[in-house]
Amino acid sequence: MFRTVFITKGQYLTVKDEWLLINYGDMVKKVPLSDIKNLFIDNVYINISAYALQKLAKYGINAILCDDTHLPCCNLLPLNTHYRPYGVLKKQIALTDTFKNLLWQRIVKAKIINQGTALKMSGAGTKVCERMQQLAQEVLSGDTGNREGIAAKMFFRNFYGCDFIRFENDIINIALNYGYAVIRSSVARSLCAYGYNCALGIHHISETNPFNLADDLMEPLRPLADIWVWQNNEDLVDTLTKNNKIGLANIINGDIACGNKMMKVHNAVDKYIASLTTAIDNADVNKLIIPIIGEKFV
Repeated sequence: MFRTVFITKGQYLTVKDEWLLINYGDMVKKVPLSDIKNLFIDNVYINISAYALQKLAKYGINAILCDDTHLPCCNLLPLNTHYRPYGVLKKQIALTDTFKNLLWQRIVKAKIINQGTALKMSGAGTKVCERMQQLAQEVLSGDTGNREGIAAKMFFRNFYGCDFIRFENDIINIALNYGYAVIRSSVARSLCAYGYNCALGIHHISETNPFNLADDLMEPLRPLADIWVWQNNEDLVDTLTKNNKIGLANIINGDIACGNKMMKVHNAVDKYIASLTTAIDNADVNKLIIPIIGEKFV
């Protein structure tokens, strides 16, 4: 059983005999590296040995560092986990605009479907949910009709209320930013494991963004963070508590449907990225298997 380890205190981290050692000064806690799937370090004063960083990368552990505002700001990603990284890079570069547009169509459609499911779970009206499903079916290649933008406005207005403004500095947005960062890091880790260059996006093409591809592929998973915020709204006050952060970090340990099977979100992400490789190798976007939120997520 993989674990998510959350560190908010301690003086330094190191590794000995394949165990992660968390030194608190008066005591040391030990966790087997083989048990760790995700590691959150929310303490800007803790020291980490280079050997520990190397071991975290070797074990493929999704290590996330938080800044002085306690939001995720850094993701440790291994560079040599794939046996043919240059081969994958050549395939990425060779992708045609037509193929990328078709991939984006599937991604946006799945995102809107998941947003519609989240709205249904929150008790939104039938007309709103039906309209979301309609928007999902209207997505064109490359989403030239901007159904993603139309759905986003409808989603946020009905999920959080008419007064909600995305990117405001309130507790809801802070929680969403944290949850989205967790999902993004999980997608980025899997992309690197499969040899992808995260800067080469499908729809996101910013020259200053090293995670364009992760931002593309995480889109259908964003509603997982929204659902967590809705489920835990009463526990969100002024700032994120340690329990809030642990809950958000555990989003990727929840359940989701992928390929007609229920599995943990982090496993579904791996299956999702593996299917991207299959889709590219076969020049068939229908082979892209995108996780879909089901009722079991509640």
